[in-house]
Order: sequence, then structure tokens, then C-alpha cells
Amino acid sequence: MVGLIFTLDVGSGTQDFLLYVDKNLRNCPKAIMPSPTKILASKIRKFKKDVFLYGYTMGGGAITSAVKEHISKGFRVFADERAALTFSDNLEKVKEIGVKIEKPKGEFESFETKDVDLEFYSKMLSSLDYDLPEIYAIAVQDHGFSPKESNRVFRFRMFEKLLKKSSKLTSLMFKHDEIPAEFNRMRDVASCIKDKRSAEVYVVDTVFAAIAGCSLFANPPALLVNFGNSHLTAAIINENYEITSLLEHHTSVVAKRGRDAVRNLLKKFVMGKLSFEDVFNDGGHGCLVREVIDVKSAVCTGPNSWLLDIEEVKGDPMITGNLGILFMLSEKGVCEFSSEQVFGKYY
Repeated sequence: MVGLIFTLDVGSGTQDFLLYVDKNLRNCPKAIMPSPTKILASKIRKFKKDVFLYGYTMGGGAITSAVKEHISKGFRVFADERAALTFSDNLEKVKEIGVKIEKPKGEFESFETKDVDLEFYSKMLSSLDYDLPEIYAIAVQDHGFSPKESNRVFRFRMFEKLLKKSSKLTSLMFKHDEIPAEFNRMRDVASCIKDKRSAEVYVVDTVFAAIAGCSLFANPPALLVNFGNSHLTAAIINENYEITSLLEHHTSVVAKRGRDAVRNLLKKFVMGKLSFEDVFNDGGHGCLVREVIDVKSAVCTGPNSWLLDIEEVKGDPMITGNLGILFMLSEKGVCEFSSEQVFGKYY
């Protein structure tokens, strides 16, 4: 047995949970469920009354659409400031949507905004005769707090800043007291756990959790690709698992162009012939080429990986991010985990 570790990869469509309880991953409890934003959006749509949102900054997407629909039906939506930042870093833009940043009076339905529902997981794990662990590792997508600058620019510039400090893939995971101030969603993820439990909390962006998971199946130097519902992210790592190049584009832009276009985009990326401006002006986040190296292998994951002519990760692709989280934790000395466990060679 190993020490219990709670891993959760929160995406725009699903939240992918794996409780690390055994070196044999096939014995570890796991669940693929709707994302917190989709669950909360569904709840809002069911009520025909005013709504008050309070709590923490969480992922937008589905909840943003649900709030706009609710307001269009003549209902009022209120929020405290922290919850309001879910919709935009600029609170004036939140008000333009129609959200009132104040506590309402009269009859209303209250919902807590958060990316990790500890109460839910406590009940689920208790029914399986497990206690809540003391170590949590959560992956969320954080564009960074940028009320005035484009979050596409800001997010990628933050990545550049972090990689300049350390190009190690694992350096992109942060303990709760090390999270950069700009990553307000990550900080609130840690807070929503730390406010309820005395625990160690680690956070990482979803794209890097997926990239780290892909690395377990690769032979570096390698091209690692996560073709998600929202973003196409690619990284090239060397033998030391350092990121030498990074690309992030929007799935909605590149997927509609078809397989050949995506193949050509990644080919130019590997050859070092893509610039930040090329990707940003095309509607993406950006591209960083720190060093051009020959890759020995290529591995991909994600719901849109069928568009790629690249080997997919083996096993369940829905927990690639969780495996990446465990790999990062092991590199930080938090737990013991290796690629051999992925392939069943753990004894």
C-alpha cells in the first residue's frame, strides 16, 4: 500500500478523479464525472428564481452560459467578488453581463462556486470506507489574473516567465504556499481545500498535467501533445524532461481545418518554424521555441487526439492528467511513482 493521494484533473467537460492507494493502478478507485462548472450550470437552469453565487473563483465556460441564460429569462444573478471573478478578471465586464456584485435580499437560491467539492468526495470516499487524504493534487486551467491585458497573451507570457526560471516540466507544479500570485484560480483551488482541512495541496495547469502524463509513454527527446476540448497544447522535452519548446492553440480554431492542417502545424513546431506571433495572430495563445532538437518519439492524448497521426497513450486516456500529476509529485519527492507502474511492472 502507498499513502493516500487525492488527484483531480478538472476540465471544461469532465473532472477526472483518481485516488492513489495502491502501486497497482488498476486497484486505485477512479471516476470520470461532469466538470464542476457543468454541474453548477445544470443546477442554475433548474431554478426559477434569483441566484446568489458565493465562494471561490472557479472555471467558467458552462456556468457563464447558464448565468447569461438565467438573466435573459428575467431572473437576477448576484455574486460576491471572489465568485464574480469566475466570469472575468475585470469586474466591470462582469457587471456588463448583468451580474450584480452584492448580496441579494428577498428570496433567492444560493450556490457555492468551487472547483473541488470536498463534501461530495468525502461522502463518496466514506461509502468506500476511505477517509479524505492529507495530500491533494489538483489540475485546473488558469489563464492568470489579467483585468486589462488579453488573457491569451498573459497566460503564455506567464509560461515563458516560469520556463525561464526553470525549464523542468515538474517545476510547473506548485505547493499551496508557492503558487504565483497571478494564478488566482489555482490559489482558490488550494484555498477551498485548505479552508476545510489541514492538508498539503499541490496545483498544476491541466495542460502540463496531460503533458507530464504523456511523458510516461514517451522516449525523450519527444513531442508530447494534449488535444483537449479547449486547447491544443504541444511540448518538446529533452532527455532531462526539460521543455525546449511550447505551443498552445485553440481547438476550435485548428480542429475545423482538418487532420492535414494540424499535422502541418505540429511539423512546423517541431522544426522550430513557428513564432509567438504566428500562433497568436491565428487566434491561439502563442509559441515558444527555446531550442530546436530532434525528437525520437511522439505521444498524444485528449478527446481530439484522433485528428493526430501520433501514437496515443495506452490505457485509459481520461486519467492521463492524473498520471502526470503523480509523476510530478514523485519528482518532488512527495510519493513514489514511476512509468513502470503504468505498464504493470510494479513489484
